[in-house]
Amino acid sequence: MDNLNLEIIEPRMLVLTGEKSFEEMKELAWNKKTAAFGGIKNLLSRPKPDDINIIHAEKQYKPFWHAVCSSNFEYKRNTEFSVKISDLAVQKVIICNEERDIDKERNVKLHGSEHCLESSTKEIFVDAYTENEEDLSRYLSMETREISQTEELNAGDNIVVPVKIKASYLVRKLLSDMMKPIDADEVLDETVRIETLDLYFRPIYAFEFSWLPKNKQNVLEFDGITGEFYSGKVLREKMAEIFTEETLFEIGGEVAGAVIPGANIPVKILQESRRRKGNSNS
Repeated sequence: MDNLNLEIIEPRMLVLTGEKSFEEMKELAWNKKTAAFGGIKNLLSRPKPDDINIIHAEKQYKPFWHAVCSSNFEYKRNTEFSVKISDLAVQKVIICNEERDIDKERNVKLHGSEHCLESSTKEIFVDAYTENEEDLSRYLSMETREISQTEELNAGDNIVVPVKIKASYLVRKLLSDMMKPIDADEVLDETVRIETLDLYFRPIYAFEFSWLPKNKQNVLEFDGITGEFYSGKVLREKMAEIFTEETLFEIGGEVAGAVIPGANIPVKILQESRRRKGNSNS
């Protein structure tokens, strides 16, 4: 077999749904406002709740990739087997009607072929803006809806954080992790399959707090679904897209030239076309 058989499932764009309302998140932020300036960790200079105000709030949609890749390598290789003959009385052996000599170490050498099969799976989550890998598996069990373009999330004052990582980058990364040299005399199957290639957008509420007596400002981001919060930043205005949907999900041409330089790699897209369903659940 001369070429890698690369199968790529149809990518999807999904938005996590069921987030809390702005008023609910604002109330949560108000109750956690001292945490923006150290909370109980800084007892000596802890701010009084009445000294803190919310001076800015915004809803963001942050993107991350979820991808699952599996590999299947089937091959044969020629090898030599050694069979130990422990009985000293045995001077020759006959195997498959062929007489075999016993060497000085009392071994009989047999030539044969090994039929091998190696399979593995890798799953990754990558922040589509920062390129950092992190465990975001908690979102996989949550409700989503499929969208066809990010403009669907841009209503009102919502801010969509742009995607800096294209699908082809993720596919190349997975291939580099999954591919490895094979000690084989004959390759029967060399298939890598991208089983999942989903771009998620998760709702985040960012609140900027001001500690009036100290003239300090800090930002906390609140997950619109789980309520988790952490230090963050506000963006204040909408951000321009880096890629169009077409270039964002373009895979075939870019991957084929990058996996094995100079090689002709067949790329099989499993779904017939990239269709977007704006209001369907995944």
